[in-house]
Amino acid sequence: MVLDLIEQHLPAHRGVIVLHWFTGSKAEARRAVKLGCYFSVNAAMLRNDRGRALVESLPLDRLLTETDGLFTEVAGKPANPSDVVEAVKELASLHRKSIADIGRLIRANLRLLLEPTYG
Repeated sequence: MVLDLIEQHLPAHRGVIVLHWFTGSKAEARRAVKLGCYFSVNAAMLRNDRGRALVESLPLDRLLTETDGLFTEVAGKPANPSDVVEAVKELASLHRKSIADIGRLIRANLRLLLEPTYG
């Protein structure tokens, strides 16, 4: 499993992991959080109860949005980077926050993630 490999081979000071379209269990998500992982979310992940429950359990300060979705569709068309707004809207609804607040949160998370590189 990916989390086992992270624990075994990636020293804590050597980078941050972003788990793209994470579909593990809530227990695995808690483990990933302890390892310092971030989670990228897309609108397709939030279209079913299991996905919504999993994403709702993730700490807000570890959420990012996905700007690609090669295998997903938005409004019947392949997803593209501008469709990230759909994930932001879904996250805002899920966490009972404004779209603007979730947008600011995602940008702040990204800044923190990139800070060691660009800060």
